[in-house]
Amino acid sequence: MKNKWSSCSSRGNVTLSSELIGLPNEVVEYVIVHELLHLIVPNHGVKFSLYELVVMVGNIRGKI
Repeated sequence: MKNKWSSCSSRGNVTLSSELIGLPNEVVEYVIVHELLHLIVPNHGVKFSLYELVVMVGNIRGKI
């Protein structure tokens, strides 16, 4: 995978690029969460953004 860090197929297969190795954990976590959310919401619409916001805020609260 050369042009993107990850993808999620319509069959639910999540693929992660080896380019993620060595990046900060927060970046890798964000990419993984982003792709897993696509298992619930397949597009980048408002619903997706709301789910993403809820998950990320919850993650931040857990680290405070």
